[in-house]
Amino acid sequence: MTRAMAAGFIATLVMTLLGIAAVKFGVPTFNWADTLRAWFGGGAMAGYALFFIFGIALAMIYVAVFHDRLPGYSWRRGMFFAAILWVLTGLAISPYVGLGFFMGSVAMAMATLALYMLYGAILGWIYDA
Repeated sequence: MTRAMAAGFIATLVMTLLGIAAVKFGVPTFNWADTLRAWFGGGAMAGYALFFIFGIALAMIYVAVFHDRLPGYSWRRGMFFAAILWVLTGLAISPYVGLGFFMGSVAMAMATLALYMLYGAILGWIYDA
């Protein structure tokens, strides 16, 4: 599980950095760290800490449940897992936090999908490296 945790941390880090960069270029992205901070309290660092904890926990779920059951290259398996996460986020979590289904707009949904796919590809690739 250590390898899964490391892969989850790195995938979450890359996803976070690209999400921050995307905002700087005007791409609408959903700030999970800020949402987690608002739900659980604390400052911005607490939100990012929770975001990384969730990213690592999801990596462990990926390894325990999906990794050995999906066909294809490791990065593709990770992307399939990320697609499942994106659909669940769009149908359940996004409306719960007040954004509406699939993050409330096509632009934000596509940007979020791109970040999730990046997370999944890196997760699968690093876990099998």
